[in-house]
Amino acid sequence: MREIPTATIASLERHFHDLIHKRASEFELEVEIDLPSLTDPKLRLSKENWFAVPGMYGGFHFWFEGEGDTARLVTESWCRVVGGSGQRHEITPNGTTLTEDGFV
Repeated sequence: MREIPTATIASLERHFHDLIHKRASEFELEVEIDLPSLTDPKLRLSKENWFAVPGMYGGFHFWFEGEGDTARLVTESWCRVVGGSGQRHEITPNGTTLTEDGFV
């Protein structure tokens, strides 16, 4: 299992949850379900994970890269019914960066 400090996981999770809400709002949706808990060891054991957002007809494909304080979370999100809606983000403890836009 990836060794990632608790404080780093907490920061990644906060930024990830903010991104989920931001992307959902772009499609005029409110997220009213439990968001993924990055403290769940199964998520760090899995190579890839999926979080579906109801009404988005898509969601978030995400995975961890690295370990320790420099670990990051990479996400790809999209809405299947909106062409070109795909975005890839890299999330670090310091924030979220859009790295690719317009796929799917």
